[in-house]
Amino acid sequence: MSSLFSGPVLGIRVRLSPSTGARPVYAEIVVDIEQLEGRTTGFEFVSLAHPLRAEFAAAVAAGLRDELNSQVASSGVPSAFAGAGVRATLTSARSHDADSSVSAFSAAGRLAVRAAIERRQRS
Repeated sequence: MSSLFSGPVLGIRVRLSPSTGARPVYAEIVVDIEQLEGRTTGFEFVSLAHPLRAEFAAAVAAGLRDELNSQVASSGVPSAFAGAGVRATLTSARSHDADSSVSAFSAAGRLAVRAAIERRQRS
């Protein structure tokens, strides 16, 4: 197994704000990603971020899962997740009534996986 998630990657912070895009978007998340003990496959998502609208939490989970699957399929990190189950824990999140959307939280989830990969590659 690759060492990418052989240890937890904690406190991955992603913030999308209106200044980072052409249209109003806002999503702020903090995620921990770790290997599932004794599991060789699967994806578990736990949200501890309350109160966060259910559809935003579901969008974070979908973005995380989609990016994990994309990384598996990519040639850049072919074995990063092979043979490992992954748990992602959303520890904190903030939204804005006017500027937040499902797509913003999905994008934040995808960016969190990329940030975890970059952090693990640097260490």
